[in-house]
Amino acid sequence: MFPAGNKANLGAQSIVKVILLLCFYNYQSAVMKVKNIGCAIFMLLFLQAAFAQSKFDSLFTLKAKLNFVHMDSVYLYYENMRGQSIFQLLPIFNDSFMMTDSICKPIKALIIFKNIGEVITDKDFENRGKEIYLEHGLLTLTGDPSKLAELKLTGSDTQDQLDTLNSEIAPIKALMKPLVDAANKEPDLEKAARLRTKFEPYEDRIKKINYFFFLQHPNSYLTANQMEYYVTQVSLDSAKHIYKNFNAELKQSSEAISIATEIKKMDAALPGNMAADFTATDLNGNTVSLADYKGKYVLLDFWASWCDACRRTNPHMIDLYNKYSSKGLNIIGIADNDATPEAWKNAIAKDCLDMWPNLLLGAETANDIGDKYAIYFVPTKILIDPDGKIIGRFGDNNNRDYELDRMLMNIFKELIAKK
Repeated sequence: MFPAGNKANLGAQSIVKVILLLCFYNYQSAVMKVKNIGCAIFMLLFLQAAFAQSKFDSLFTLKAKLNFVHMDSVYLYYENMRGQSIFQLLPIFNDSFMMTDSICKPIKALIIFKNIGEVITDKDFENRGKEIYLEHGLLTLTGDPSKLAELKLTGSDTQDQLDTLNSEIAPIKALMKPLVDAANKEPDLEKAARLRTKFEPYEDRIKKINYFFFLQHPNSYLTANQMEYYVTQVSLDSAKHIYKNFNAELKQSSEAISIATEIKKMDAALPGNMAADFTATDLNGNTVSLADYKGKYVLLDFWASWCDACRRTNPHMIDLYNKYSSKGLNIIGIADNDATPEAWKNAIAKDCLDMWPNLLLGAETANDIGDKYAIYFVPTKILIDPDGKIIGRFGDNNNRDYELDRMLMNIFKELIAKK
């Protein structure tokens, strides 16, 4: 009989012997694998270093040295490397602040300075924010935060481009400012909209400056950001030309993808394409579907009660209806008055438009008719043939209204001749 302790020692010794034997018999195999293990370790270290370098290359550091600061903190809004919307509140110490983060491309950010003890409202963010472009590397912000226009960001090539573009646009905005202030102060929505129609000459000049910039800087992230807005403001051919000039990297950006989506939407609403079906409730509570008009000519009239140009053309629309409705023309009025239905109803009554169905646009809903037809301006008129195909688009950046008259005259002249 062995004491229990001795049995335990013998068991442990046996286990050790087994391990040593296994090591011995696998020694040659293990030696052969050393090279492969070494390669694996090397590759692991290489990938780790590459990842670390990639992460380092994506970093930006924003350092600020400000003058005449009576503010305790700064807000910064931007999109980080993972596509997340970031809201940073940074304290200001000794007229300075600093932050570091990762971004995957030049990113537009909004910066707002907060006074000591101040509560920032939504309106404050809108009025007091300054757009800046964050890029990889060291960025330096200098100047007086109470004078946003004079703040200077260095280290960002995209910011340099924005500063140059803004300096060209600034004189036009200065001339436009009294009109903008008047429109913003006007409580009546329709009067304010009429005031905004006076912006057009100035906006056209700004548009031309931006378009020239897009052509000169086809691969700038500033071009992609600005074109997200201007894609619906320029002609479709111009939008396609600018997008085509983007390099492969820029085309992968969320801005370029958004631009491509809008171009596709505008293309689908051009003559030659089938008209998108829709169903909505009209002024009198009746259900109206485009499908119900198959086999008939239909003119979609996109308008708004606050749109002076729309209201001025309404008498002519009535003339066209009186002239061609008996020959087969149908009109459907579609108004951008979702927020002001009473104004819509009053305009219909005042302009005597109740002789045809009147619908609301359904803006920003699942049944947004304007989105289906890429409507960005009113008035816009779309003519659909009996087969449901778009054969004419008038207004916005397309043909003028007098060409609608000519097309209708030719259509119904031929129909009468066939009879």
